Amino acid sequence: MTLRLPVFAAPMFLVSGPDLVIAACKAGVVGSFPTPNCRSIDQLDGWMTRIRAEIGDAPWCANLVTHSTNARLPEDLALIAKHQPPFVVTALGSPKPAIDTVHAYGGKVIADVTSVKLARKAVEAGADGLACICAGAGGHTGTLSPFAFVSAVRSFFDGIVIVGGGISDGAGIAGAIAAGADYVYIGTSF
Repeated sequence: MTLRLPVFAAPMFLVSGPDLVIAACKAGVVGSFPTPNCRSIDQLDGWMTRIRAEIGDAPWCANLVTHSTNARLPEDLALIAKHQPPFVVTALGSPKPAIDTVHAYGGKVIADVTSVKLARKAVEAGADGLACICAGAGGHTGTLSPFAFVSAVRSFFDGIVIVGGGISDGAGIAGAIAAGADYVYIGTSF
């Protein structure tokens, strides 16, 4: 995968959609969106169809709520299998429900985590990566310093690490990469 920058346009609830994902991918970063931004399964299918048609081989990401309150999870997973986003970030629950589906087509499952305890649980569940949500991140904001969090995670995990929270420019990207992250989430700037 060739990216201009090691950046994921953060999956922002009610903000990220196909226009943002496509523009991000065409600009050389990973575009992402939360699947709940689509109010119906048909809309989700339409978004994913459009994204795949317009970005070619560029990497993109679907953010999937795996919590038991997501009554649409089986249908969302069926569309994940159909459209095969290279990255699936799981949120608000274990990554386990997505692993078999995503691994079947060669994709990577990354779990949103807000603590070292949750990071360990996600690794034990089989996640390929961790999205370390730190102080300054949107949505279900974490409280940890990105530097401390990444350092703690790297003491037991050598998979993909994305870090998010208060990163909005090249200096923030460089700092996160120097601290041990592979990628960063940037939200507000997008």
